[in-house]
Amino acid sequence: MAFGEKRIEISTKLKIKMKNTKRKHWLHFIGALLILIGALSIFPENDTWLHTTLQITFVLGCVLFLLGSHLSKKLNNSTMGLMLLVSISLPAHLTAQDYSQQIAAFEVSFHQKDVMLIQPFLSDSLKFAPLPTQNTMPVLTNIVTKLPKLNSLQIMNSEKGKVTAQYDFEQLGISESEIHFDVNGKITKIEFVENLIQQQIEQQRKMQSSVQAPKPDKITFGYSKTSVEFPSKDGLMISADLYEIDPTKPIILLCHQAGYNKYEYTDIAPRLNKMGFNALAIDQRSGGTFANQPNETYNRAIENGNEKIDFTDAIQDIESAINFLTEKYQQKIILWGSSYSSSLALHIAVKNKNVKAVISFSPGDYFGKSLPSLKTIFPKIDQPFLVTSSKEEAAELKQLLNNLKPGEHQSQFIPTSEGFHGSRALWIDQKGADEYWAAIESFLNLFSF
Repeated sequence: MAFGEKRIEISTKLKIKMKNTKRKHWLHFIGALLILIGALSIFPENDTWLHTTLQITFVLGCVLFLLGSHLSKKLNNSTMGLMLLVSISLPAHLTAQDYSQQIAAFEVSFHQKDVMLIQPFLSDSLKFAPLPTQNTMPVLTNIVTKLPKLNSLQIMNSEKGKVTAQYDFEQLGISESEIHFDVNGKITKIEFVENLIQQQIEQQRKMQSSVQAPKPDKITFGYSKTSVEFPSKDGLMISADLYEIDPTKPIILLCHQAGYNKYEYTDIAPRLNKMGFNALAIDQRSGGTFANQPNETYNRAIENGNEKIDFTDAIQDIESAINFLTEKYQQKIILWGSSYSSSLALHIAVKNKNVKAVISFSPGDYFGKSLPSLKTIFPKIDQPFLVTSSKEEAAELKQLLNNLKPGEHQSQFIPTSEGFHGSRALWIDQKGADEYWAAIESFLNLFSF
């Protein structure tokens, strides 16, 4: 090629390169200008025409700036930084869905018992059916401040407009439900709260048609009840009612549910006597006043300065009661629990060989990370057991039993009636009590003599 022709070719390529450089610079300049203008969208109120226009301007500026960068075939460090900025600055409906900030704020709200931390992420349309919108904040405030300690809140699955969140509460266990969002990433529906409301409504409906407390005055046969006391492992005195018919007969240890006391068994224990069993109903320190009857163990714990009492603190009370009974009667005992104490009974049975059988009313994973799931506990239990619950709770309980290869005399009783949570299902005049009692009698026949 002649020198003149080569010079013309180089000159032509240089002009093209200069033209592309100028175009790149202009695209960078215009893009940067639009980004600056669009950034003002942080100030106007959401959902206004001005806010939307500025958001579009911001996105267009980002596109032009990046196009300018692509003309150079390579993205330099400043361009990569801008792309990262764009990825976190674009409106939620214009980028991949990421709701981690909202979920994190919700979790912190539970930890700090402050609903104001999640409020900026709530849509004005958020409501909890069937309650009206004006009840949203009072209900959410009550949920955030009153529920037990939240161990963790995690995103299990995320897609446009919703996430599946896993809640791990102490005493309530682990559950999953969906949280829904609008195009701006604000929360429009929290299924967890709606489920709690529906459960409360259902419980109130059941309570209106159910027996509210035992009826010992309606017992038509004679029985003996004696008040006894013995120390727990840490020295706290435990109060109990002993229903004794014959020291040589089998003995059942009766443990109450949350907020209750030994009075839960005042019309149950006499019937167990009639079936040929001694019974001891205890006040665990994790309980309270029920049916105008005090929980004496709980009151002592409070007087001793133990203001924070967890469910698992009752383990030492139950184990001390087992020791008290085995020393007194020189035999193994049948351990009976209600709600949280029924779960503790199952955990205790794995390690305590003085437990010869377990009756468990409405067990569940109530302890968060403090104790392992019952899924891992049931297969380790060698003793006979009977687990039961309300009909509504039966499906979840069946899942906990899923890994179990049932041994002899290990079973779940599911009522045909709606039933009730805990041992209250057996109270005098309680609807459906007869079928529960039939299951109890069939199981206890294994140990009668």
